[in-house]
Amino acid sequence: MVCPRCGSVARSPRGGGSWIAQETLMGRVSTLPRRRKALLAAGVVVAAGSLATAVSLLATGSGSARPEPAGRAGAVPAPIGGGVPTRIGPTGPGGIGAPSDDVTSDPTDPTELPGPSDGTDRYRYSAWAGPGCTTGEYAEYGRFERGDAGWYTVDSGGFTGGSCDGRFSAVPMSGSPVQDRGSSAVWSWHLGAGFRECALTVFVPSSVRDRDVAGDPTVYRVLSDPRDTDSAYTGFAVHQPEHRGTAVDVRSYPVKGDTFAVQLVDRGRDWGDAALVGAHHGAAQLRASCR
Repeated sequence: MVCPRCGSVARSPRGGGSWIAQETLMGRVSTLPRRRKALLAAGVVVAAGSLATAVSLLATGSGSARPEPAGRAGAVPAPIGGGVPTRIGPTGPGGIGAPSDDVTSDPTDPTELPGPSDGTDRYRYSAWAGPGCTTGEYAEYGRFERGDAGWYTVDSGGFTGGSCDGRFSAVPMSGSPVQDRGSSAVWSWHLGAGFRECALTVFVPSSVRDRDVAGDPTVYRVLSDPRDTDSAYTGFAVHQPEHRGTAVDVRSYPVKGDTFAVQLVDRGRDWGDAALVGAHHGAAQLRASCR
């Protein structure tokens, strides 16, 4: 005897000859009226379509990572518009930089403007700032003294001339090329109202010890407020070993307010290769030429 409402049957393991019904999904479906079968099929199609849509949305959402703002303490100065960075290089006659492969900036960043090509006579304001300078302002944050493992001052090798005496600071690296540890230097210029842009010149110092000027690269951020690291709106990097003892022209950047500022952060690897052990960033003098 067979259960007429069951999808399949099996003999009792006890061998009594009785049938035990095993209900299955197909067995249940087979007992439904034709109209209910049609409604069930339509429901399955709708559910499958909804599932496919949900999976597609999840896949799309997971593919776009949220970018980290350039001004945040641990963020890398990333190109705003993407693309391959331009490179601006060592100085030629008169301290004006020529294109090279050792200083990186972002060509697609809409905040960047062409740098000067014929000196600073076109600018209403031009001043150096840094260690040993009486113009501009310079501040150090997170400085600690621990011999060659900490911060230290090098008495010569920086820019001499104008208001600067040539000293510079050696800033210890964080140990990571992508993370900062808290040591930084900030250059700032109080311009007042009416300035639109500033062109930057970075003097890379020299020393009898290469490890004093070994940022490869040294990362800088451009700030609208020297007291607020979250105010960074772009950045650039200088490969110091390629430019020791020279001034390097960087791009021009817009002025956002009455002050223009640049921050050096301490990210960098100072271990591994023998040439990297004890490596420091050289923080010397920067010039802002503004109009």
